[in-house]
Amino acid sequence: MSVPALGFFAIPFLPFAQQPVLWLGLPAVLVWSALMVLLSVAALQVVEMLYLRAGGREADLQEAERFATQQIEQIRAARIAAEDSEGVR
Repeated sequence: MSVPALGFFAIPFLPFAQQPVLWLGLPAVLVWSALMVLLSVAALQVVEMLYLRAGGREADLQEAERFATQQIEQIRAARIAAEDSEGVR
């Protein structure tokens, strides 16, 4: 999955980057960079597909529920502390 990232870092060392070469009427470096962007998108799609297949959606829902519960508890604790400090309680 790191092939596109390595492709980006390899650009300055590739032979076509040192010379004015055209691929499909565009500079070779531009075509290479665009190809690496497309490969990055494809790699991210594969990673997401594997994550979802391994139960990622359920894990995301559990984490969102836990985070919401933690936020509610933090808000409640802050409100109680503010009321205590003001002498309301």
